[in-house]
Order: sequence, then C-alpha cells, then structure tokens
Amino acid sequence: MNTEIVMPVNRYNLDWKVGYSSDPSLAPSKWVNASVPGAVQLDWARAEGWPHFWQDGDFGRYAWMEKVYWTYRAPLPSLSELGDKRLFFVSGGIDYRFLIRVGEQTLHAQEGMFRKVELDLTEFASDEEFLEVVVFPIPDSGEGEGRVEANASVKPAVSYGWDFHPRLVPSGIWCQTHLETREAEHIREFCFDYTIEEELSLVRLDISVELSRSSSGEIEWSLVDPSGEVVDGESISLAGADVVDGFCEIHDPELWWPRGYGEQPLYSLRVSLHGSEGEVLDSKSRTIGFRCSKLVMNEGAWKDQEAMPKTRCVPPMALELNGKRIFVKGSNWVAPDVFSGVSGEDAYRPLLEKAANSNFNLLRCWGGSAIGKDSFFDLCDRLGIMVWQDFPLACNCYSESPQFLDTLDQEAEAILKRLKGHPSVVIWCGGNELFNSWSGMTDQSKALRLLNKKCFELDPDTPFLATSPIMGAGHGGYLFRDATGRECIDVFQSARNSAYVEFGIPGPASVEKLSSLIEEEDLFPPKKGGVWELRHAFGAWESHPDTWLCMDTIEHYFGRPESIEELVAWGQLLQAEGLKAIFEEARRQKPYCSMAISWCFNEPWPAAANNSLVSWPCEPKPALRSVRQSCRSTLASARVKRFSWRAGDMFEAELWMLHDGLGSIKGDRVEAYLRFDDDETFVLGWYFDALEEGENRIGPTLRFQVPEIEDQTFKLILRVEGRPDWNSEYDFCFKADDM
Repeated sequence: MNTEIVMPVNRYNLDWKVGYSSDPSLAPSKWVNASVPGAVQLDWARAEGWPHFWQDGDFGRYAWMEKVYWTYRAPLPSLSELGDKRLFFVSGGIDYRFLIRVGEQTLHAQEGMFRKVELDLTEFASDEEFLEVVVFPIPDSGEGEGRVEANASVKPAVSYGWDFHPRLVPSGIWCQTHLETREAEHIREFCFDYTIEEELSLVRLDISVELSRSSSGEIEWSLVDPSGEVVDGESISLAGADVVDGFCEIHDPELWWPRGYGEQPLYSLRVSLHGSEGEVLDSKSRTIGFRCSKLVMNEGAWKDQEAMPKTRCVPPMALELNGKRIFVKGSNWVAPDVFSGVSGEDAYRPLLEKAANSNFNLLRCWGGSAIGKDSFFDLCDRLGIMVWQDFPLACNCYSESPQFLDTLDQEAEAILKRLKGHPSVVIWCGGNELFNSWSGMTDQSKALRLLNKKCFELDPDTPFLATSPIMGAGHGGYLFRDATGRECIDVFQSARNSAYVEFGIPGPASVEKLSSLIEEEDLFPPKKGGVWELRHAFGAWESHPDTWLCMDTIEHYFGRPESIEELVAWGQLLQAEGLKAIFEEARRQKPYCSMAISWCFNEPWPAAANNSLVSWPCEPKPALRSVRQSCRSTLASARVKRFSWRAGDMFEAELWMLHDGLGSIKGDRVEAYLRFDDDETFVLGWYFDALEEGENRIGPTLRFQVPEIEDQTFKLILRVEGRPDWNSEYDFCFKADDM
C-alpha cells in the first residue's frame, strides 16, 4: 500500500472498503467495496449478490444491519512535495452517528447527518495509515417500533416505515466525500446576508469571509449580475486579520420570481484570497437570487375572529413574493430513493422538470424525508420552483432532552446556512403533523421554539411555520371515496381552508410497471397479503385497509375489473379526475384559499399504488397530465357536484373562468358540450367579461338530462373561442341501473 500523488492536487476520491462488527473497537472480519456516496446496505447487498431491494422487496434481510457498527476504511495517500499545503478530509454528510479516526486516534465524533465535516489530516499523510469512519447502530428511543424510534434523533422518520415507504433505515456516507489539498492560508467559511428595501428598489448585501489563519494578503470580492457584468466589488487588505467583512448596495436589482410570474435572474458572488505576492491562494463563489418572501393574512381571515379574548386568528398562509400575492400550486416532494445517498442531479432533474412542466410553482419538501442535496436547490432556483422546506421532523412527539436539542440546534444551523442563499427557499417549517393527538406537540415544545429561534437568527426575512398543518389549513383527504361513501368532490366543495397543503387521490402504477414487479400468476386479480400488500396496494394506511389500490372504490363505480388493464385504467381515471376536481376547487376558493399542494409528487421506490403523481423512478401517471391542465394560469373550469350519474339524472355543471396569471385577459365565449358514446351535443354558451389579474369569474349553470348510453364514462368539454389553450375536459362515470 503506497499511493503516490504528485502535488499539487486539489481533490481526489478515496478507495473505500466497508465491514461490520459488534463493537467499534473490533475490526470487521470481512471487508467489501464501498460506493461513496451511498449506503452500507447497498454495498453489502452488492457484495453478496443480492437483487436490488426494490426488485424482490425482501427488507427483512437488511434488519440486522441496523444493530451493528459499520466501519469504512480507506488508505491515506503518501503525499510528495506537500510543501506548505494542507490535506483535508471533506464530507457533505454521514448518516447518522459516527466517529472518524486514523489508527487509534479519534479525530471527530458527531451525531447528525446534515452537518458538513472538514478535518485537517496533514500530519497523517504518510504510508501505512488508514482513515476510518465508524457508523454507529441506528438510534432508538426505546419507546416502540416504527417512526417513534426516531423521536429523539434528527434522522428522517420515513425510513422506519410509512404508508408509501418500506422500513429500510439507511446508514453510511450519503453525501460527496473526498480528500482535498489546500494552501495553509485558505477560506474557511464564506457567507452573506441581504435585505431588500425601498419598495424593492435597493438590496443591501453583507459579506463575511473567515480564513484558516491570520493573513497579510488581501481578499477580493465581486458581485456579477445575470448578464456577466460586475455590479460591485473591492479588494480588502487583511493586515494580519482572519475575518473580513464586505458590503455593497444594488440599485434596481433584477428580482427572482417563481415560474409564471417572471424570470429567475441569478447573480454570482465571487471571493478570492490573495497571498502577499498577489498569488491566488483560494477562491469560492455562490449564486444569489434576490427576492422578498412573506406569509400574510389570507383575504377575509380577520373576519373569522368573532370574540375576545382569543389567542389568535387563523394564521397567515397567503404567500407574498416581491410584494405580489402568489397562488401556490404544487405538490409534496419526498426523497426520490429509499437511499438518499444515491440521489443527485441525475435523479432530481427529470422529476423537477416534470414538476415545472406541470405548471407547479412550489414543492413542499416533506419533513419525513432527508433534506435534498445542493443540486436539488440549484435546479429549483433555475426552474423557478419555490420550495417550502420542512425540517426533518415528522409525526412524533420529539424529545426535550439536552442531547437531542443540542443535536437539533447544530443540524438546523447547518441546514439554514446551506440553503438560505437559495432564492427558491421561501418558507421554513418545523416539521410535519406535529400539532395533533398522535404527535402531541404544541407551540410551547422546545424543539419548535428552538427552530423558530434559529430561523429568526439566521434567516429572519423568510417566513417560519411551526408545523403543517396549522389552524385553518387542511391536510387530507387522501381517498376518492371515503368510508362513509362521501366523494372527494363533495368534501372539498364543502370545505373552507386558508390553504390545502396535503390532499391526495390514490392511483395504481402502469400495467408495464406492475408487470415488472409482480409475477404473472399473482398479477391479476390482486390479493391482500403477498406482493401486492408489500407494494402498498393493501393495508398500507391504518385509516383504510383497502389502501392504496382501493378496489372497493373501483368496483363501486365500474364493477369488478376483468383484467389488469381494466383495473389500472379505472384506478388511474379516478386519481386523475379526483385531483383535477380538488385543484380547481381550491382555486375557486381564492382569495381566502391561497395554496393547493397535493400529496404527493414522487415516490422513493416502485409501489403498486399510492398517492404519487409520478411512479418510481420517473414515470408520470395520467393524473399528472390532468393536474397540468388544472394548474394552467387561465382555464375554463366546471364545478360539478359528483362523479357518478345514471340515465335520467339531471346533470349540472357550474361554469367558471379561473385566472391567476399575470395581467388581465379579454372577455370571450365559452361553449360547453357533452359527449355520450360517440355523440357530442352543444349544451350552453357563455360570454364572460374581461378578467383582471388574479380574478376568477363564475358563470351560468348548465343542465342536461343524462341519456341511456353504452359506455361507462361520458365527457364534459369546455371550449373557449380562439383560445384552445384554455379548453378543459372532464370525465364522469355512467352507472347502469343494474350496478
């Protein structure tokens, strides 16, 4: 073992092996090759020749891995001509509790997967030395199995098992990790803050640079605008200082807007450290998008306060960006893989592009999953997708022990410092579903008070919510037809919420996807237990044992399917029409309602059925196309009371024009048609007047007696003269008398 490297070298990867033992002081008896970033489970499975976990779904074989110590080992290089340079170990994150040592010397110990690790290894850069990262067993609160195991750690709770996620708890080096050489004088930390003042015409930017040691050189910084022109900058003589601050003002800045409301200009802030002879010793850069984000009171919300004393009115849930109210249309984002270590730009990009092309302007990054890597937020910045970022707390009553709060404090600070410069991050949230009977937290819980404090200290101009939902906002429902027989259409038309931040309709995966996961003899008809249940088609959600395939609902409307193709077609139709109805209803309820965010956009492994719009890894369900229609800036819309109709029923549809785009639109004519079997009938015409920016308009109600037909569905079609991009279609169920 003698790896020679000719200096200077900036960065290179290590040759990692991994093995396990029952005690951190014991060396593993077997080493296997490790992929970094990744997870120990994947490394061991690969070495043993196991099929990928998503192929056979045998999660039980991984259970023992939670209870042992895993040691990563890599030889340190023998560096020639190191000179005055220093050798650093740099890791973006290690999951979850670990120590780092060289030989018998422990250099670092940490609990928490979101803090970056940087260690100076210069004194160990010689032959016969090994760097080891020892990952401890999965933390367990001792209060039971499942997500409660995570109630004393900042490890994402979803890994302990959820209604869309198998129990498989990752461990290991999950972010980019490498060695790099640096000059002895280098930039240790570089951060900035800004405020927008004087009616958005002035940005005040503060810069802080911390060095590894005092220097007699100088710091040079510059701010470059989106066109490549230098806006401001200066050279600052250090004169023995190790910290330097800079400041500039940007007049008439180009502001960052979410898609549909403007462009996404990004500035570049560049900093370089120069030695006493003028040579460049180190340099760093960050992109910045300037925007002002607020949560303000929903229109009409103050009227809900009926009497005093009262602790508060409905909390503000209307998002205002750069002084303009934005109607939020989006979905909840979950990790795109069970193992977050394997996710990166290649996984993020196609999913985020589909979200952008679906007319979404925001993704809520759900608190049960891991925080995304930098490339996720870089892509959101450029695509104009706003991010509501939960901290990694979900559905637990989190500990108030000093140890937990100290870990949460450090993890939250790391998350805030890493993400706060991204213009896409417009809302911080303490976590998912913490104010309820199954979590039992309140606004007096120390973890949430701590997070509020950290957000105020480090990012005071970005709004903070204690949890989701809060009073006035809605989570659910998640079914097309609930246990009482009530349709989602009726539920949401009867609701009044300041925001709908989780709602969903389940839908099965495609026939092709199901055929790749389930053996032909088990494919149809689906049966409870076995592979269908493993893939979350049955028994996934305790509130409804038939979830998420919901065979009872499919049979209620269409009868018993005769093939897997028919089953999938009916199930996907229900998901598509249900979500279309909910998104458009939420938009009709503005301005009191300000958000429509579905559950959920993607999934971390291939499920047979669930609420996702996109099957793993990136296969859109038909519902995504329907949601894209309902989230257009302007469209003709129909409010219909129910989905199922019989011959002789008087079909009624209330016509609307929905508009939340920029500027006003001219009035025009909407024509409504009903298509039964192959016959299309004109029913009603409506001339609507011009709409101002953000204005909706209610029109007449069409009425038509449903005839006897052969097909099991019929269509309502709305056409706007000269504007086919505003046209809409809706499918409804026709039930024969014998059903």
